[in-house]
Amino acid sequence: MLGRRLATAAVGIPVAVVTVWAGGWPMAVVAGVVVAVGAWEFYALSQRAGYSPAWPLGTLGAAAMPITALWGGSRWTLGTLALVVLVSLAGELLARRGRVLAGAAGTALGTVYVGLFGAHWVLLRQLPEGMAVTFLVLTSTWCADSGAYFVGRWLGRRKLAPELSPNKTVEGAVGGLFGGLVGAAAAGAYFGLPPAWVVAGGLVCALSGQLGDLWESAIKREARAKDSGSVLPGHGGVLDRFDGLLFSGVAAYYLFAAWTGGL
Repeated sequence: MLGRRLATAAVGIPVAVVTVWAGGWPMAVVAGVVVAVGAWEFYALSQRAGYSPAWPLGTLGAAAMPITALWGGSRWTLGTLALVVLVSLAGELLARRGRVLAGAAGTALGTVYVGLFGAHWVLLRQLPEGMAVTFLVLTSTWCADSGAYFVGRWLGRRKLAPELSPNKTVEGAVGGLFGGLVGAAAAGAYFGLPPAWVVAGGLVCALSGQLGDLWESAIKREARAKDSGSVLPGHGGVLDRFDGLLFSGVAAYYLFAAWTGGL
């Protein structure tokens, strides 16, 4: 399993680095593809848990959000979300199904969780110092995930949230926190970012990234699924790999947007 994880990372990390470096349309398109697969996985889990979201609408709307984020910023992105919700509400009425609240809420949640959160990576890249802070968020979240994984395997004793993810430990969470700070420090040193940005960014990414991991574990627990999918060898699905990045991208965007005047 570790070998497959490392092999996937060896391919995925260079792609991510080139995508962030390029920014603009290449990043928006790649983000759109990732979001589309992640949204499809989310709706598949929702159906497995017994819900009936309008998955074609939600997947299409989520995939469009990184594109609208590049094209028209946050205003167009929120407009896309509003349109998806409006159409899903109308669809629930026309379908005349029971549990309209669950169906419409599931559609909207997938669009927000995967689409809107994923679009924040495009918004983050567009900030002043956008390339530098985007790499900081990437490296910090990745290192936090790795720190939690390895420290948890080697030293983990006390369960962090056994009802959600029995393998996660308090020791692993602490290792993730230090890993996030190390990753942020490395990116900060390379790009010459202020120390306050490094410390705050590292803490925010490590904490929010691990929260995102727990949230996806909760979804899989309700759906009684081990992984969200199988497209990434050693990792499972796209959501299994990008769950922490979805949360850290949102949190870091508002942190650095406030600092750089991008809000």
